[in-house]
Order: sequence, then C-alpha cells, then structure tokens
Amino acid sequence: MNNKRVRSYLGVIYEDDENFETQFLSLKQEKESIWIRHDQDINEETGDYKKPHYHFVIQLKNACTLSALAKRLHVNDNMLEYVKNMTSSLKYLIHYGDDNKYNYNKEDVQSNSEKLKRRFQDLVSRDIPEVEKVITIQEFIENFPDFIKISVLSKYAQKHNMWDAFRRNYSIIKDLANEHNGKMSGELYGWKHSNPDYYTSRDEI
Repeated sequence: MNNKRVRSYLGVIYEDDENFETQFLSLKQEKESIWIRHDQDINEETGDYKKPHYHFVIQLKNACTLSALAKRLHVNDNMLEYVKNMTSSLKYLIHYGDDNKYNYNKEDVQSNSEKLKRRFQDLVSRDIPEVEKVITIQEFIENFPDFIKISVLSKYAQKHNMWDAFRRNYSIIKDLANEHNGKMSGELYGWKHSNPDYYTSRDEI
C-alpha cells in the first residue's frame, strides 16, 4: 500500500456509476475543488463518444493518502492520481492548448474555490487579445438588466481576469456604462432622446 501523503489530486467520476450522486456531492463538499463535465471526448480506438464524465482537481488543506481521499469521495483508488503539475492539470479540464481533443468552454468549469477558479481563469485567459476582453465587458454592460455601477464592472473584470483591459480602457468603459445608464433612464420613463449623444453626457455612475 502506498502511504504517500500529498495535498493535490486529480480524478474522474462517471455519470453511469451507481454511486455518482454520492461521489459528486462528496467532491463539491471538499473545500478546494474544481470540475467540469465532459461529454464530447472521443475514444481514439473506436471513434465513438466516451461516456459522460467529470474531471476534477482537488487541493487539500491537509495532505492525505490517495486511498484515504478515495474513501472520502466513494471512488476506487484507480479513479484518482497525484497532481504532478497543477498548471497542466487545470488546463486539462478544458483541453486547453490541445488541438487534438475537443476544447471545452472555460465558462463550463465550476468550482467551490475562488482561488482555484481564479488560477484556472488566469491560465486560460492569457492569450486572449485585449480588444476581445473589452468587447466582452461591453457586451456585459449592454446586456445588464438594470443601471450599472463601476464597482460592479470592476468586480466582473477581476473575477473574469480582464482587469488589465479594464484598467487600460477605463475611460471608454466608463462612457459605455454612462451610455447604458442613460438608455435605461429613458426606457424607465418611456421616452428616448432624439440626440444619441445625450446619453453619453449623463452624470457618471
């Protein structure tokens, strides 16, 4: 029996396992875990889709043996392995950088740990051009259902690892927020100003 005690593990659970619900609940109850559902993986030998399953990474506060964690998660030992490289393990969740496998959407990754989620987001957002980040922030503003504050935009940018783009393009983003709030004000009272520039001259939020 291997008594090696470590803090970081990765593993997989399958939806057709009779203990899946218990396994998934146990996974979410671990304080530092991150996971994603895979349903587009291809078996290279047969060309068929693999059974739907969840890949996950767990970072423990206190190191334990693989067998001890397997028992806690109600899985067999062979469903877990030690994390050799955290960066690679987090990127694998969406097959980031692997053109030979289906690339999952980073928004599908879920976590009960802000620290792990931020680290994951940072790893898979580094190559996104700044202009795309600004467009994403703009779309968030345009689709916001109410008046929006700069503090809300700031938190959104930080949470989605777009703070660099937010900071460098603050004046433009602020104008977009003001324009949005001006339109919201007009819609609230049932009228729209004939001059589009009116909305950009509203008081700052």
